Amino acid sequence: MDFIVKTFKENKGFFVAVAYGVTSVSITFFNKAVLNYYGFNFSNSLTLGQMIFSLFFLVTMKTFGYISYPDFNLDLCKKLASLSLLFILMVISGLAALAKTNVPLFSALRRLSTLIVIVGEGFLLGKVTPTDEVQSVVVMVLGALIAGLGDATFDFVGSIYILFNCFVTAGYLIYIAKKTKETQLNTFGLMFYCNILSLPATIILTFITEWEGISTFEGYGNIGFQFCFFMSSIQAFLLNYFIFLCSTMNSPLTTSITGQIKSILQTIIGLFMFGDVIITPLLSFGLIFSTLASFWYSYIKYAQTRARALASSS
Repeated sequence: MDFIVKTFKENKGFFVAVAYGVTSVSITFFNKAVLNYYGFNFSNSLTLGQMIFSLFFLVTMKTFGYISYPDFNLDLCKKLASLSLLFILMVISGLAALAKTNVPLFSALRRLSTLIVIVGEGFLLGKVTPTDEVQSVVVMVLGALIAGLGDATFDFVGSIYILFNCFVTAGYLIYIAKKTKETQLNTFGLMFYCNILSLPATIILTFITEWEGISTFEGYGNIGFQFCFFMSSIQAFLLNYFIFLCSTMNSPLTTSITGQIKSILQTIIGLFMFGDVIITPLLSFGLIFSTLASFWYSYIKYAQTRARALASSS
């Protein structure tokens, strides 16, 4: 037992990175199982469940002193209202897109958000991204688009959802940096306010658009459905928690590479898990093309980190 504890302490950063990767992959498949395998095609209701569980864990962990963030404050609510709008649009559009597309294509097309972030940071924040990094992201996106053209189960509405989700996600990621500086909130404070401010609108939206469906759904008694819904709900919080731990215990490089590896695993597992993918030559080429670009991107981030380390030591 002492050996296990010692090993964990010495490699805590590694285990946190693994937890982030595993949670990031598994939540996609639990979401997909709830929405499609069990036929609970009510993405707003799933979003509501995730918000409620996230708030429960945030309040509980704060009560017992594991995390800290400011108490509910109207001034902070006003400052974070716009960020909360982006948050709810990001979550709802992401689940709606996942319900209508297969996992490999969903994972591939969402890489477009990285390119949008690069462009957005350039225009809004004046940040200059290295040319090779931009090139690798462009190749990733091209591979995703090729895969989309070769997807025999292509859903136009689902693709529109993904495209919208990419823009909203990029806006959220860019805007969150600004709001973090403006409010001085940590990750948990931002999670709390985004969820608490989004909750009323999500309840109303769920009632208007999905009440009839969820009130007549016959699968609530299915243990498999209950397990998947529960895991989906708690992992929405755990994913954000592990991202926070990974970014504080490890370098941005580790978090970035872990994100790329999980996307690759998502693509591979998603090809065979739900039986909703018809493998075509163009789809295969596009996914391979995009995956190789992910390795290229990871290598570039590694080289950048190594160059900075050498520069600081000299």
